[in-house]
Amino acid sequence: MKNFLVLIQQVDRRWLYLALALSIAVPILVPMNLPLFINTETRNFYLAVDNIPADKIVILMPEWDPSVQGELSPQTQAVIRHLFKKKIKFAIIARNPQGPKLAEDIAENLSEIYEAEYGKDWCNWGYKAGGVLMLQALAKDIYETIKKDTRETPIENVPMMQGVRDIKSVGVVVCITGYVGFIDSLIGFIQGPYNVPLVYGCTAVSAPSAYPYLDSMQLAGMLVGMRGAAEYENILGLSVSEARATKAMNSQSLGHMLVIFLIIIGNFAFLRRKRGAE
Repeated sequence: MKNFLVLIQQVDRRWLYLALALSIAVPILVPMNLPLFINTETRNFYLAVDNIPADKIVILMPEWDPSVQGELSPQTQAVIRHLFKKKIKFAIIARNPQGPKLAEDIAENLSEIYEAEYGKDWCNWGYKAGGVLMLQALAKDIYETIKKDTRETPIENVPMMQGVRDIKSVGVVVCITGYVGFIDSLIGFIQGPYNVPLVYGCTAVSAPSAYPYLDSMQLAGMLVGMRGAAEYENILGLSVSEARATKAMNSQSLGHMLVIFLIIIGNFAFLRRKRGAE
């Protein structure tokens, strides 16, 4: 036993790095179904999107760029899967220049799986500057504010936009962003005045600032980082091969379990040797 305790404390750290690398890589290469608890804010996000009336559209605002792509791309992908699966029409628009293109790439890839058609099931309004002034104008007259989509088609000629003139035709606004404060203007100029449900996807580090809005019911739901995306995938019933965030969370969970195990066994060996020395 004594030799075993000594061996544990003298193990080459390179073996520990190898074990950590394997614990992260295995869930990506081998399908695993580790248990995942679904938080209330994630379930409410799902329900807000799932329950919108058939005659309304969703405005999807991917306010993110490659710097936060690791967390927010899986969230955007999960939401678009849900919209395509339910045949809910949606329009992409953002105040971040890179967001609409990144979200469009995701939608293009998934449209083949769900047999969705651009213009009929979804469209891209693109990047729009103007901040709160743009939001105010959008709420009152979509045709006049957007004018053309990213493919230079007049908005009134896009099939899914027939009869969609103002914010009254919007069932839910989905804002996915890594920037604190982006939802403040949406609450002040869209959700508050027009009582349009607003849901929020964010990075894990920016989530604490949004919980007061959840408590006040100004946000109908929230996805928090990679975990939120994995929970959403779980609700959608995606297979492991489809669930990008779930794979990442499985890797993270196994990595954390390994680190916790090493901390416990290392401290156990240290305390036993200390007592033996006394």
